Parts: sequence; structure tokens; C-alpha cells
Amino acid sequence: MLRVDLDPGLPGGRFACLRGLSGRDEQALAGAGVEALAATELLDRLLLARPGTSIQPGDAWRLAVGDRDRLLAALYTRHFGDRIESQVHCRACGEGIELSFSLATLQASLLGPREPSELAGPDPQGYFELPGAPRFRLPTSEDQRALIGLEPERARVELLQRCLATDDRANRTLGDLEPATLERIEAAMASVSPILDLPLRVACHVCAAEQQLRFDIQTYLLRALDHERRYLVREIHYLARAYGWSLAEILELERDDRRRFVELVAAERSTSTRRSLP
Repeated sequence: MLRVDLDPGLPGGRFACLRGLSGRDEQALAGAGVEALAATELLDRLLLARPGTSIQPGDAWRLAVGDRDRLLAALYTRHFGDRIESQVHCRACGEGIELSFSLATLQASLLGPREPSELAGPDPQGYFELPGAPRFRLPTSEDQRALIGLEPERARVELLQRCLATDDRANRTLGDLEPATLERIEAAMASVSPILDLPLRVACHVCAAEQQLRFDIQTYLLRALDHERRYLVREIHYLARAYGWSLAEILELERDDRRRFVELVAAERSTSTRRSLP
């Protein structure tokens, strides 16, 4: 079981518990559509109901986007390690650029001193307050799901409107607010619950040209799982032959346990092969 501290979390639950990935979970991701939906649906399957938290299966859509990304980062670290490594091609000279960084270090850098200092909350309903601004809550995966397909600026406006407290929405719309006020609200949201969807600047080691790349934990985790899913059939074959387990039994194994069994089978076969050599 993986326990992950959340901030702010859901009212009554400041941490979440996840079970490990199983082969059935990996199969369910095959052909998944919108990555934002697939990642949240994956978390919803993995959440566990445990004493001390109100976060359980069915609650993933209610989590703040920052908390969702924190869970996805923990899941990535559990199964793939802390390092994020990739290669892209320089837009100037075409050479390969190695991208490598620590996921934990990136998260720590985003959780620096919280500004603005006048921010208060969350209250029991999850709303924050800024002087001179309407009360607001943090965006959730449910909000993002509702806005899929909208143009970026329209989605931004609709998202902010959804996040205003109901009593404040009744008295004013976003059009009544100064642009500076909207920027303060967005800055406060980013400060309270930063998300792992951000631009990263890298420089080419050949021509020194700088370029901006986007890192999104949802995309990176799902692509890592998709890349490794091609090994699943072979692992099922190994375990079925070695232990006589059914497909259903193998798919229910946690991914890490399945990999350990496969390693044992492979090591035993390797030893047997060496002994049989003349």
C-alpha cells in the first residue's frame, strides 16, 4: 500500500492510500482516450478506503488537480523510480537533447514559500479567501472533465467561474472583476496547490539553443505504462507455464509482485540452461 500526504486534500481527509498497479489495471489503460481522464480513472481504481481519510474510490474526481498530480507522481516513483529521463530533438540543429531530473526535486521547488501571504483557508467547505476578491476553491479533475473540448481562453474563464463560491457567483460574474483580481486568484491557486504540468527550459549541448519543453506527469506516467505493457503478455506466458496459474490469477497480481515472480522464473531457467551445457 502506498500512503500519500495531500495538501489541501478533501475535507476530513489529508492523505490517500493507493494499492499497487495490477495487470488488470494496465490492460484497462489500453486504448485509453483523453489522458486527463485516463489518469484520474486509474487513480479512482487504485484508491483504498482506510481509517483517517475520506478519500476512497469515487473521490478522485473531487481532488484538487494539484493533489491528483501528487498521487500520480507517487505512483510513478513507486513503479519507475524518481528520475524523469527523456530525449527530444533540438529545434535548431536536430541533435538529441537529454532531459533528466528528479521528480522529488521538481515537486519541492514548486512547494516553496506560499504567496500571497494574505491568503486564508481552506474553510470546511474547501474555499479560500483573498482580500478584495470573491471566495474560491481549487480546480478539480471534475472541472477539467467538464471543460474538455473548449478553446484555452474559454476553458480558463469557465474554470474560474466554476471555482467561485456559489454565493459570490450570484452577486457577480468574472466580467465584474478586474483582470488583476483574476490574476491574483490564479496565482493563489498555483501557490496553494501547484500542478505537475509546466514548461521546462533546456539548452542544446551542441548549438546551445534554448527551447521550452512541457512536462506533464499524467502524460509521462501513462506513456511509461503504455511502453511497458508490451511485456505483459510475455510475463503472463512465463507465469502460466511455470506455476499453472490462470490468466485471471496473474492479472490480479500487483505489478511489482508479478515482476519478481518473472525474475525468479527467468533466473531458474538461466541456471538450468548453464547446468545442461556440456
